[in-house]
Amino acid sequence: MSINCPVCGAENSDTAITCRACGSPLTNINSVGYQLPSGTLLQQGKYRIEKTLGEGGFGITYKATDLENLTDVAIKELCPDKFLRHGINIIWPPSITAKIKQEQIQKFKIEAEYLQKCIHPNIVRVINWFEAHNTAYLVMEFVRGKPLSKILQEKGKLPENIVKKYFIQITEALQLVHANNFLHRDIKPDNIIINSLDKAILIDFGSAREFLAGLTNKMTSMLTPGYAPIEQYTNFSKPNPSTDLYAVCASIYHALTGKVPVASPGRLSSETLIYPRQTEPSIPPQIEQIILTGMKMEIEERFQSAEELIDALKGKFISQQLRQARQILKQGNLPEAVTAYQQCLLQEPDNGIAAVELAMLLVYIDDRQAILAANQAIKINPNDGRGYGVLGLISCRQENWLQALQQLEKAVNLSPEESWIQANYAWSLAKLSRWKEALIVCNCALKIDSNSAFALGLKGWILVNQKQWIEAIGTIRPAIKNSQKYNSRDRQKLLSWLYPSLIFAIDQELLGETTPDIDKCIEECIEEFITKLPNSSFVWGCKGWKLGCKNQWQEAIISLEKATNLTDVKSWIFLNLGIAYEHQGNYQAAIQIYKNFSHNHQNEIALYRLGTFLGRQQQWLLAQSFLEKAIKINPNYAEAYHNLGWVLLNIKNHHGEIQNLQAMESAYGQAIELYEQQNKLNLANSIKQAFQV
Repeated sequence: MSINCPVCGAENSDTAITCRACGSPLTNINSVGYQLPSGTLLQQGKYRIEKTLGEGGFGITYKATDLENLTDVAIKELCPDKFLRHGINIIWPPSITAKIKQEQIQKFKIEAEYLQKCIHPNIVRVINWFEAHNTAYLVMEFVRGKPLSKILQEKGKLPENIVKKYFIQITEALQLVHANNFLHRDIKPDNIIINSLDKAILIDFGSAREFLAGLTNKMTSMLTPGYAPIEQYTNFSKPNPSTDLYAVCASIYHALTGKVPVASPGRLSSETLIYPRQTEPSIPPQIEQIILTGMKMEIEERFQSAEELIDALKGKFISQQLRQARQILKQGNLPEAVTAYQQCLLQEPDNGIAAVELAMLLVYIDDRQAILAANQAIKINPNDGRGYGVLGLISCRQENWLQALQQLEKAVNLSPEESWIQANYAWSLAKLSRWKEALIVCNCALKIDSNSAFALGLKGWILVNQKQWIEAIGTIRPAIKNSQKYNSRDRQKLLSWLYPSLIFAIDQELLGETTPDIDKCIEECIEEFITKLPNSSFVWGCKGWKLGCKNQWQEAIISLEKATNLTDVKSWIFLNLGIAYEHQGNYQAAIQIYKNFSHNHQNEIALYRLGTFLGRQQQWLLAQSFLEKAIKINPNYAEAYHNLGWVLLNIKNHHGEIQNLQAMESAYGQAIELYEQQNKLNLANSIKQAFQV
């Protein structure tokens, strides 16, 4: 074996002390004295070396004292592979040119500058860097504590809760590191210090090694077998955040099992990764799944960001199967997405996130299946309020408001940050006439998501019912605008009740005012409604009503008839059509409308108008029958009592006397009493005056 002289390059025997050609000292790295001795002063006496803490392939780390501040620090000295030392100066091997050496020192400086940006409670703090003795030095805070590797040597393995705590802290530190476009490259228990406050501190960033490893082909100095993914064994693969995350999960594997996992190159051949639960059965299945996902051989199959791994360790694990299901759902293929979620749950029956997301998806497809899926999600994870939220939403659809309220109260208590749950809770409260509470909850939903079209529209509807017309208009308008983000079916459902609420609010706010501008405002709103929902019976009925208000009865009939030929026709549309026929003088058509509607719907208004109209045609007995039916449905219908009294007044015997005087007086008396209760005093007085005459 021989040694090349670092000065002249001449070959010397490995026992030579000085070069046979030029006489330069030949102290080898493997000889005593290649580390800086205790007491060595650096940077003009600012730092004093106390002892060596550790070393790797491209650096030695020392404990030192900052003599200016009298504090302990750690100093990392850049040492290339096969370096020599002359005194305290580093002698670089002949294979590394002066240009490459300077490039590496510059890379070391860049590392220091990056790390100075990464200020985090779980990252060792970089204080300074400087060049000296033909190399470079990195000065860091000295972390008092034990390396995790030493703790594992002493205890064998650690409990799950402790391991999760440490590695959530480490991954949160990596979140900042990766945000600064930087990688650690050598995460392992040796480089994690558990300090005196029981916090995990990440040390010894390894980017400085990567450059020199590519020059020397000494890959084992650049990485640690068992913790390094396969891409770190080649210079052709570009590392990304998942490189560090592989090492994190491998370290979790070690911490929970007490065993270092098999090195990734071995997994390419005959060796297989022993599953954590085979070594330690007490490890929960989901934690094992997290480890195995993070240690996938293919980069794209691992966690892609620190955020994903943090969520997983906090109980929100997203497996590869779940990620694929989400991707299919994102593409809008709902049936295929359902299949993907179901397959995910077959492989991962305890995946509560997949279970609840399946339930939320099925809400758009089949209520019965959604209920089954929601109950299964609750069984897997009873602390996820979204399962109760799905049940509550379906109860709202079924108009089972008390049940919906109970389910949504549970959902809100468990998952208060879910805007859609808050909005549905407000919906159930409003349907139970708990308006003030509903408005408060609706505002909570909008605080979480201020652009939610449903929550905005719901608030507008609540305000309409509270007769706060201006506020309602100001809320419904942005709800209509934001509905553009919804798919076509959901948007139509939303607009089908947003526009009616808006039109009603505008009409009520401007009640009694008949300026052209006001009429135009309502007409424009109706036309906008027709453009977006041309098959809505409500909007055509609304247009007919507005035309009737302007005495344009023929045009009103055209719109109202179109409305009655559509689905979900409301009773007021039939009634307005009958009234329009009355005003056109088509009495038979009006009577037929009222009769048909009364036959299919026990509606007091239709019965009242039919009875009144038949009375005008002097069909007194038929008129009496329909008016009495209207009163039976609504005992407080003052106008029905009024007209019933008029009809009974005209039903006489063959002597020309009122046939049922007592019933007539009773009907008029009841009308007077109800009019007075309703503050319709003019009508009450007109009946009284008629009796006096």
